[in-house]
Amino acid sequence: MNRRVRAAVGRRLAALLLASTAALASAGARGDDYVSIRGVYYREASTRVIQPMVSVGRDSPTGVDVDAHFLVDAITSASIAAGTSIDNLFTEVRDEVGLRVRKRWERSDVSLAYKYSAESDYWSHSIGASVGQRLWGDTASLRLSLGRSYDTMAANGQSSLDCHGFGGGMPTCFMNGWFAGGSYSQILSPVALAQLSYEIAYLDGYQGNVYRKVAAHNDQPEFLPPHRMRNAIAPRVAYYLPSTSTGFQLHYRFYFDYFPGNHITDSDPWLLMGHTIEARVYQDLSPTLQVRLLFRYYHQNHARFWCAPPVPSRLPATEFCAVSTDPPAGYSPNAAYFTADPKLGPMHTEYPEVQLLWQADALREVPFLRWFSAGSFEISYGYYFQSTAFGNAHVVQTGYRLPY
Repeated sequence: MNRRVRAAVGRRLAALLLASTAALASAGARGDDYVSIRGVYYREASTRVIQPMVSVGRDSPTGVDVDAHFLVDAITSASIAAGTSIDNLFTEVRDEVGLRVRKRWERSDVSLAYKYSAESDYWSHSIGASVGQRLWGDTASLRLSLGRSYDTMAANGQSSLDCHGFGGGMPTCFMNGWFAGGSYSQILSPVALAQLSYEIAYLDGYQGNVYRKVAAHNDQPEFLPPHRMRNAIAPRVAYYLPSTSTGFQLHYRFYFDYFPGNHITDSDPWLLMGHTIEARVYQDLSPTLQVRLLFRYYHQNHARFWCAPPVPSRLPATEFCAVSTDPPAGYSPNAAYFTADPKLGPMHTEYPEVQLLWQADALREVPFLRWFSAGSFEISYGYYFQSTAFGNAHVVQTGYRLPY
C-alpha cells in the first residue's frame, strides 16, 4: 500500500541534548516505567492518514526491561488498491504490534525485538537484536544492531501477479531484508555531544508497488531492480546553553545505494543519492513549558533506471531511457526496469515544524485531572513542501506520556 506515507508519519524525533547527555551517563541505572499515547494526522492532496499509538514500558530492578506498542494506520486515499481498475476513494487500516526485551548490566545491555504489521494486501515480520556498551568512564557509548525482515504483498481484486521470479505462492510477491548498523556517541563537554552512525540494508525481492502501472511502458506494472544495497552515514552534534536554557542540534545524513553483485544492465541501475540536513532549537519558556523549532531539508538525484514521462525530442537515448533530456525521459520497449514512482526521481522537500512540550504539574490541584499531573503533553505542527506530484502536506502530532 502507501509505504511512503507510513514512513513519513512514522518518523520520531530525538530528545533534547540535556536529556541525551543524562541518558548516556546513566544508561545502567533503572529507568522509569511509562505509558505513552500518541496520535498523528497527515494530510496531503490525495491522502489522509490518522495514526493512534499506545506504548508501554516496564524497567525491572533485576535489569530485565520490556517495551510493547500497538498502532493503527487509517489511510484514506484515491487508489486502485480499492480493487477496481480506476481510482476510488477508500480507507484501509494497517495494524502494527511490537515487543522489545532488554537485559541491562552495569555498563552494557542486549536487546531483542519483534514487529509485525498487517493490512489487506501487505504483511511484514521483522526481528532485531542490538548490543550496547558504555566506554571511557561513561562519557561514550557504542551500539551495534542486526535485523531481518520478511514482507509479503498482494493486489486486491487481482487473481494473479507478475512478481518477476519473486512470488510467494498464490497471487503474492515477497521481499526479504537484512539490516546492520552501528553508532558511537561521545560527550565532548558537560554541554556538548557528538554522534556518528552508519546503517546498511540489503533488500532482495519485489520492490515495487503491485498497483502502479507505467504509462510510458504500455501500462505495464512497474518492475524495479530486485536487489538493492542501501547505506546511510549520519553525523550529529548537539550543544546546550545553560544561561538561557537553550538546546541546539544539527543533523546531517548522506544516503546512497547500489546494485550488489552482477546486474543484467551494462551499468548499475540504482545509484540514488540523498542529502538530509536538519536543525533543531529547544527553548525552555518556563520550568514546565518547552518549545522546539525544527527545519529539515532533503535533496536527491534520480535512480539511474528512472525515466520521466516521455517528451518529444531528437536527443539520443540513454542506457535506460528513450531520450537524454534532463532528466532523461521515456522508456524503450525493451527496457529491463521501469517505474512511475516519483520518489525515485529527482526531488527535494522542506519541512518546518514547531512543537510544544508541557509538564502537567499545574493539574495537581484540579479534581480528576490530577491523575494526569505526573505526565507530560506534547503537540506539534509541521508542513511538508514537496517537489513531487504528491503535493504539500500538513502533519499534526499529539501525545501524552505518564511515568508510573
